[in-house]
Amino acid sequence: MSIKDHALIVSLSVSKPQMTKKDDKATRDAESANNAHGAGQFRKDLYPKGLVQPILQVESAARAYIESTTYPWTRGENLLPTAKFMDFTARIGKFELEFEQCVTAFLNNWSNVMLQAQQSQGELFDPSAYPDLTDLKHDFRFRVMYRPVTDSHDFRVKMQEDELDSLRAQVEQATKESMNNMMRAPLERLKDVVQKLHDVTGKTERATINKRTGETEVKPPIFRDSVCENIMEEIELLRAFADVLPLEITSLARTVIDVTPHPQQLRDNPEKRKEVNVQTAALLASIESMLND
Repeated sequence: MSIKDHALIVSLSVSKPQMTKKDDKATRDAESANNAHGAGQFRKDLYPKGLVQPILQVESAARAYIESTTYPWTRGENLLPTAKFMDFTARIGKFELEFEQCVTAFLNNWSNVMLQAQQSQGELFDPSAYPDLTDLKHDFRFRVMYRPVTDSHDFRVKMQEDELDSLRAQVEQATKESMNNMMRAPLERLKDVVQKLHDVTGKTERATINKRTGETEVKPPIFRDSVCENIMEEIELLRAFADVLPLEITSLARTVIDVTPHPQQLRDNPEKRKEVNVQTAALLASIESMLND
């Protein structure tokens, strides 16, 4: 079944004003002090990091969310299952709102931004390095773009037949390469989360001293719910692509589900930990074999 019927391509573009600037005087002074020439350049932060950090954090969180809910397609583009489109746009809309709110707070605090910049830069501070506040506002931009997956049947342009054949061949090759990369993503991500479960079930009980009684107590390893929850999140994304993934990958996913216990079982049952450790070792071997095929 065609990937076009089950997914679309999404990309995030975040624009920000120039955050650093080369300082010629500081560069010359550093070179002069060290008897150097053309050895590098001094760049100063235009804006106090503490004040611009909330904006950067929203961008980082948005990119992390996209990475967790999609598979890579091409550079800067990801493949989003259409079944997840509504949830995805709702969450991305919140990120966009948070970004705009952080930018507004930053701009409304402009006098303090300039004051802190002057204090941190000292004699390196140059007010002419900063754009007009109106221009600065337009330099911040958060944009998510969607487009369909293209294949060789999507062209409706007037071209010579040999030119059209060449273009189709290029699109087919690019699509094939992207599909091959995309097919590896669920396996690589499953390997990562299954490896964590394997590692944690391989841990042994630990002896600790009770500070109140002075007696030695044996406690089970610490198992966080996220170890199992992260596996199920990866399985949920994989299921959204089940119609276009090879049968061996979807079958592997079902096995992973069967093997993954409730975290409390790992805390309470040492024999269950041993069992899961053996099962995950076999799973990792299967995943590695599929990746190497």
